Amino acid sequence: MADEDRIEVAVIDKTVYVKPVGSATQDNCLGLPHFLTTMYRQGCLGVTFDLKDCHGIDSTFLGVIATAAISQGGRGRKRVVVLNADERVKHELSMVGLMSVVAVKAEAVEPPEGLKLKHVDFVHFPANERKRIEMIRDLHQEMVKMNEKNRELFSSFVEMLNEELLQEDGAEDSEGGNEVRDVQ
Repeated sequence: MADEDRIEVAVIDKTVYVKPVGSATQDNCLGLPHFLTTMYRQGCLGVTFDLKDCHGIDSTFLGVIATAAISQGGRGRKRVVVLNADERVKHELSMVGLMSVVAVKAEAVEPPEGLKLKHVDFVHFPANERKRIEMIRDLHQEMVKMNEKNRELFSSFVEMLNEELLQEDGAEDSEGGNEVRDVQ
């Protein structure tokens, strides 16, 4: 991960404003879903993703957007807004079916006046490798649930992550002394 890759956030008018700088990937966004859930519990009503300074996103970050949209969608109102997405990102959003659950502003939009963004270190979340793999899997599972195309795109990746978790479980069992012994 490049040093300049980071996620900045602010809350303004009950909206969480998320601004990735550099690349938004599994390396720096895994703590974001938990943060957004906490903000929703504290009364926030929506999320705005400003991608003006974002130079690349991966499928995990797309999963973050999907999770935010699905968890906060309701009654036909899109509560997740994407600003300043370039054509490549708009294409990626379209490819995974997010255009139907998020509002994408076509014109360039400047941040609200007085917005004070803070860099939040989402790099260290989750705290261990198992939780990291589970979070990546869960974010991709959200996209798999959205449509058949995503099921085709991401199911094998989700299965690979499940296998990795099973292998890790097997390694822990053999290392941790959790094996069952027949004692007579």
